[in-house]
Amino acid sequence: MGIYIEDAPSDFYGELLAAAQRAGADVMGAYATLAAVFRRAVDQRLMHSTIAFAGMFAKVDYLVKECGVEPPLAYRINATRIRLRHLQEQDGGSLPRLFPYDLKHVCLFVSRVYGGAAIPPGLAAMLPASDLSADGGEVLGECVRVVAESCEGTVVTATGEHGGSLRVDCSGPWAPLCGLISPGSQLNLVRPREVGGLVVPELVVFEPDYLVDISAVAACFESYGATPYTYLINKLKPSPLSSNILLGNFAGQLLDEAVHGLDCTYADSAARFFRNNALALAACDGIDGGFHSEARSQLDNIRRAVGSVLPAEVSDYCPAEAMLEPSFFCETLGLQGRMDFLQMDGARPGRCILIEQKSGKGAFPPGPDPDTPRHQERHYVQLLLYMALLRYGHGRPNADIRAFLLYSHYRNSLLKVGPAPELLCRALMLRNQVVWCELWYARGGISVLGRLTPDNFNVGGQSGRLWEQFTRPQIERLLLPVRRATPLERAYYFRLMTFLEREHLLSKIGNKTKENSGFAAKWHDTLEEKLQAGNIFYRLSIDSLVPEAEGGSGIGRVRLRFAADTDAEGANFRPGDIVILYSYQNGREPDARRAVVMRATVVAISTAGIELSLRNPQTDSRVFSRPPGYAWAVEHDLFESSFSSLYRAMHSFLSAPARRRDLLLSQRRPRVDGSVALAGDYGAFNGLVLHAMQALDFFIVIGPPGTGKTSFAMLNILSEELLHPDTAVLVMAYTNRAVDEICSKLSDCGIDFVRLGSALACAEPYRPYLLSQKVACCKSVGQVRQAIASARVVCATTSAVNSNPALLQLKRFSLAIIDEASQILEPHVVGILGATSGGVESIGRFVLIGDHKQLPAVVQQTPDESAVADPLLRAIGLTDCRDSLFERLLRAHRSDPAVVYMLTRQGRMHHDIASFPSRAFYSGLLCEVPLEHQQRPLPPPAGCADEVGRLVGGHRVSFVSVHPDASDGSDKVNTAEARVIARVVASVRLACGDGFDPAVSVGVIVPYRNQIAAVRDALVRAGVSEAHQIGIDTVERYQGSQRDVIVYGFTVRKRYQLNFLTSNVFFEDGKPIDRKLNVAMTRAREHLVMVGCAGLLACNEVFAALIDAVRHDGGYLEAR
Repeated sequence: MGIYIEDAPSDFYGELLAAAQRAGADVMGAYATLAAVFRRAVDQRLMHSTIAFAGMFAKVDYLVKECGVEPPLAYRINATRIRLRHLQEQDGGSLPRLFPYDLKHVCLFVSRVYGGAAIPPGLAAMLPASDLSADGGEVLGECVRVVAESCEGTVVTATGEHGGSLRVDCSGPWAPLCGLISPGSQLNLVRPREVGGLVVPELVVFEPDYLVDISAVAACFESYGATPYTYLINKLKPSPLSSNILLGNFAGQLLDEAVHGLDCTYADSAARFFRNNALALAACDGIDGGFHSEARSQLDNIRRAVGSVLPAEVSDYCPAEAMLEPSFFCETLGLQGRMDFLQMDGARPGRCILIEQKSGKGAFPPGPDPDTPRHQERHYVQLLLYMALLRYGHGRPNADIRAFLLYSHYRNSLLKVGPAPELLCRALMLRNQVVWCELWYARGGISVLGRLTPDNFNVGGQSGRLWEQFTRPQIERLLLPVRRATPLERAYYFRLMTFLEREHLLSKIGNKTKENSGFAAKWHDTLEEKLQAGNIFYRLSIDSLVPEAEGGSGIGRVRLRFAADTDAEGANFRPGDIVILYSYQNGREPDARRAVVMRATVVAISTAGIELSLRNPQTDSRVFSRPPGYAWAVEHDLFESSFSSLYRAMHSFLSAPARRRDLLLSQRRPRVDGSVALAGDYGAFNGLVLHAMQALDFFIVIGPPGTGKTSFAMLNILSEELLHPDTAVLVMAYTNRAVDEICSKLSDCGIDFVRLGSALACAEPYRPYLLSQKVACCKSVGQVRQAIASARVVCATTSAVNSNPALLQLKRFSLAIIDEASQILEPHVVGILGATSGGVESIGRFVLIGDHKQLPAVVQQTPDESAVADPLLRAIGLTDCRDSLFERLLRAHRSDPAVVYMLTRQGRMHHDIASFPSRAFYSGLLCEVPLEHQQRPLPPPAGCADEVGRLVGGHRVSFVSVHPDASDGSDKVNTAEARVIARVVASVRLACGDGFDPAVSVGVIVPYRNQIAAVRDALVRAGVSEAHQIGIDTVERYQGSQRDVIVYGFTVRKRYQLNFLTSNVFFEDGKPIDRKLNVAMTRAREHLVMVGCAGLLACNEVFAALIDAVRHDGGYLEAR
């Protein structure tokens, strides 16, 4: 890793002094600086802490206590934190009066938490001698957030978010919390009241920023009792694949169609379900006449319930106003959920109808009427939590919520349920225990799996036939792989599971390596912070509603218009991203917690607006109707099912054949058969293909930039494999973009294939190859199985394969090729490589193609958190969980040419551009093919009037040094650089003339989304007519792309930003390898222009060497 560069207290004080000096003219700008310095001071101080914090309240509370800040000052610092968080809601007229005090509090905070660093006299002179009066009283309301300090008996002493100490009564159903709470734990006190000096809450929620899915909490209520360990083993169970599960999914579709009023036959519905679930249906036994008979019966029951019973029994029922599968995020209760059916504000405002469908049977034993079910406790719990979510999160009294369980197996399917306060408290207490366990697992507690027995789950003391013959053996089978694993296998499993648990935790509450991260940023970040990070579109209005595909009557897509002054350039959204859509009242901050949320996928983004595809189509346009004064917002979603598939994959690895486990854990050497000969001829790549075919276990291909690792390595190895009968190849990559590239190569060569995944994640030309399209004409499950069996090439992302384990149950592949392997973490692939089909390995052998010196996988943990200390694991080369399997196997076998091959002939960069990356990152091994453009001499000088244009025209590699403007309001914007970049692009545009193609001729790489908008604006101002067609993006988005001319703008203005710029550095043989710089430089074919502040960049040794090299070759310029 690179050397972490810290800001000194003097750096903070310098920025605060500058803010104070301009506060009179621009108080909002001064406050923005104050907020930025405060956040940086907090985050930097906690950078090396092993504690995960959710939100600034928890971080600041920890620091003031850890550093011994006296309570009055701590209170005032916290008051400033609150003011900075809600700056947009403050009375603007009061800010000039408050600023000196907030400045003082931040200065004192920096001084106290940074070892008493003295405030400079010039700054100290500007601070008021007095303090604002402190109220200190705690205002009790609907929900109060506190941080626990200590616990005695059932009384918790805590600090309120608005300051002051509270004594909280946690007796009764909340008594178990006292064994979970530790100093620093955050609690939500729901509807608290003060009784005899104690705060008595109605509900207590532990670590509320960790949202738990309601259905997962309800699933813990088993016949043997409710325990958080059930939540754990449910994450490890193989994906449920049975006719009953598929029937439940089908019944859900039938309910949606009935509510939509869709006029279709059972055969139409079955065909639609068949296309969308072909893989699971093909892998499942029991899809026969009985399945269809039960499904037809459930369809009749559903139609009766929504078509006759509800209209007759519930006067407000109106399906046109109902939402299907709406989502809710309730930080108050620490819960999230997706309801099957919700009608809010129908004919009687304030009333709502809630329906949860269940396709299985009711409670056992059944009641006296076989056509009428009794509810199962877990189903009741699920509905109770949904009701609580509406009550406590949206202010809906229980009296206004009519809740039904719809047991579609029964003729009298609707079951009305009411509140059950005691059961609700039990469910929320279980949710609290689940969260405590999840935090524990992320600290290594996952090893408890090695000690659990079925008796740990049987908290209800069950002893009957169900427990002894079914439940106990089922739990034992799930835990057995952990118990029988070798010490090395257990160490591997526990360490990577801990890594996954922590990644999951940080995806919820945020991490230290990236600002504005974690799902909880939805409510912790201000609107301004979200805008700066590009994490929100707001002030949207609906342009049009588009019907769903396949002739459905529902609304499947939503097109939204941007407000007139919205600039989409800096937004961190791309087609294919999963997002949430919700409405809010103008004049208030958009807040997903207070809204009914629709989940969607981005289809397209233009300068005018954004188009979304709804995950669950809606019935009627009235669902989108809002009163005047409302607007819409879009934010990023969190796809938690991706973590679920990884937990299952890691657990399945323990059941992989011993030979495969030993191979992946370096307990045996990979086998090689030197007698294998080639059947085809691949020219200069014969050696590569021959070695790949002779490797009987695995083969590693290192593909530096421009060496054709997909075009030649992947394609030639695959082509040779297909020359042999009875072979099949599974080709995978991490990103859909890379899979599209693979599909393009296969298509160009006339190789047929099947693509796994969704249409939205697949480029248009390759959608006919999707499995759903390939099986559209199949009339039976048998025909689907035959179609899958006959496919010789299947393409997919690793995520799609992990999410569809049925593929590897149905089909055996002689070879798997994993492209982008250096970007894929071990948990993403070991389950796939360990899968079995009919007791035999599903994958015969595998080829890993990648380049560990380009950008790696995105990891949220710091290097300290992901480091591996266990000597057993370090002995097999597993030293850091952020490393890919590709890297670990490469380190173990890098000197073995029988299983490792490095491509060295690159056909992208001109020799002068490749020179520095080859020398600095690849030991000088890269050489040109050569192609014509790689040897082409520079044309004669064109007499450009602009010195920047002359520099670019006269050198293949150049560096323009620019000093940032002091007037820029954000550290992530550098307008001086943007102007120089525009001059470079304008000169390229002029030199290309009619041959200019914005998709080929030039591209701009910058590190921050905010800078993208600044560069685009500069291009417009410079008169570049194609300003909106030129690709301006981050280096992460540019990986895999190339342009004739690349302009790399470093953007950074301050030393601390070098940490972000060099966040992907590792050392090889003592030399720093800057992966981000490598990728940025090697996108260029004919010219590379770098723009930045040379003096600042020279603080880093690699940048200093690069600038010196450019200066030595005469390509350096100080911009004027």
